Amino acid sequence: MSKLKKQDQVLTGFDYEILDDKQRIVIQQRTGEIKERLRRSAQDIWEIGQKLADVRSRLKHGQFETWLKAEFGWSRRTAYNFINVYEAFAERANFAQIDIATSALYLLAAPSTPENVREEILQRAKEGETLTHKSIRRVIKEEKSQSTAPSPKPPQPLTSKPEIVTIIPKEAIQVETPVSEVTVAKISTVSPIIKTLDAIESSWFLLEKQHFVLCGDTASPQFVERIPFAALAIAITSDDWDHDWLVERAKTVIIFPESDIKSGLIEQLIKMFSASGDIVIFPWLPSMDMIKIAHQLNRRVFAGDPNIERCRQVIAQSRLKTEPLSYS
Repeated sequence: MSKLKKQDQVLTGFDYEILDDKQRIVIQQRTGEIKERLRRSAQDIWEIGQKLADVRSRLKHGQFETWLKAEFGWSRRTAYNFINVYEAFAERANFAQIDIATSALYLLAAPSTPENVREEILQRAKEGETLTHKSIRRVIKEEKSQSTAPSPKPPQPLTSKPEIVTIIPKEAIQVETPVSEVTVAKISTVSPIIKTLDAIESSWFLLEKQHFVLCGDTASPQFVERIPFAALAIAITSDDWDHDWLVERAKTVIIFPESDIKSGLIEQLIKMFSASGDIVIFPWLPSMDMIKIAHQLNRRVFAGDPNIERCRQVIAQSRLKTEPLSYS
């Protein structure tokens, strides 16, 4: 028996014998109708995610969120519920024979859900088992608590569990000293580095053999599934974005808008909430010197930015030895 089956109890079939004949006929009919609509709903969600992903790929950074709000009144988080389903499951046909509620489907497709859990739960659903959102969440939580370090393997992630989530408004931080030791170079002085990145659309890079940077969508499984547990995550963004996975990957999470960036703020936050050698996550790179500051403070960085050009510039500004990485 698999670990999932040991950990989770599947709901048994409803006892229709307790009903009279008239009730039984009507309720069984309604049950079949609901299950058919659930199957169609799952397939529709996959198709919507496919079309959303296509639109996203055709729009420039920032345009996708504007389009979502104008056409549907949706946030980025809502759209990614659909996109995650499309990206997590290879084919629409996966849902042809299963009955799964929308909330459970979104949970299975979430980037933070381990792939082995996703595959086994989907197989069990195909075999006719009834799996609730609550039971799936319990299985995922148990699996995560027992899992070992996520990839990429170097460097080895921390092992402690997240304890605090800190959202700091701009008035809560008083910056005392500027980052005087960081000198930001002009892009023109490091153009050879940028030229090596010009052909890259969405790729990982390794800086100084210790910092991992994705020039690509940091809300995608390509980024989320490779992020180890960290001491600190600093999310500086103007986008409406789902930060739930950050809560699971960092001891302290600090979220604030780009408009609140001040000279010396990033340095002070890193010093306050992490120690030398700790891992720090930057899911956006709105400040050109973020990686350079973290490097000079002897932190290990996992970072990225969906704006490819901005990501290139931050890498170039860091002046660190850079090499491309490939993942299967």
